[in-house]
Amino acid sequence: MDAVLYRKSGLAVLLGLIFLSFFGTLALSAWMFPQNYDWRYRVISNLLSARDNPAHHWLPACGVALTGLFMLPFVGYLRRQLEVVAPRVSLISAAAFLAGIVALIATCLIVPQHAHALLGIRRFHEFLARLSAGFLAIGMLCGCWCAWKGIRPPFQTETVRLFWTWSFVTLFPLTGLFVSEALLLLTRFKPALAAPIRNGLRHSVFWHLGFWEWTGAVAVFAFLCAAVFLTPPQATSKIDLQLPTKHK
Repeated sequence: MDAVLYRKSGLAVLLGLIFLSFFGTLALSAWMFPQNYDWRYRVISNLLSARDNPAHHWLPACGVALTGLFMLPFVGYLRRQLEVVAPRVSLISAAAFLAGIVALIATCLIVPQHAHALLGIRRFHEFLARLSAGFLAIGMLCGCWCAWKGIRPPFQTETVRLFWTWSFVTLFPLTGLFVSEALLLLTRFKPALAAPIRNGLRHSVFWHLGFWEWTGAVAVFAFLCAAVFLTPPQATSKIDLQLPTKHK
């Protein structure tokens, strides 16, 4: 069973299931949302909220939980792919992905709280969601580092494509999110700049967390797709990331 899951055909099936369970259920829930749901401005948690989506909040919760389960085989797959280049970093990447997936599943079990604290933490659901995003980002950054380290002569086209694809889908949402959060902090510490910044970005999607949540979700899915489809076709258990050969 383990060997089957690590074959590209098996992983491709899992990618299809991830797409349907995550984006499919969220899209269906957004279509049935009581109010107009605009993914550019609304966060994903609105769809899982019993207050905001009382009739169908269970649907995206089940879909996201299944997504986490379908992602679990990729933890071992990515570690096997990357340990050729950097065993320690590949372990960190795998551990970060596993922690992110566990936190993702936990967000589906704990509905968004709008009034009461859980375990002494207000908005515990949002805390778990940010924790999941943070761990997944660490895992993706470690993967980018391993791919960069694996680019050695003779250059493999697949390895170079993998590095640039991983770097783009990882750094683009992270950069946008950091810039958005930095501007938000600036408005708090510099009240004089609050009005110009908010007036200038009020109608921009880049100012809203919902846009970056959806962008990050697409980025994680694209990262997994690249891990499966941009590896050398002849390598079924490890990607062709080779350490430089020592010359005698």
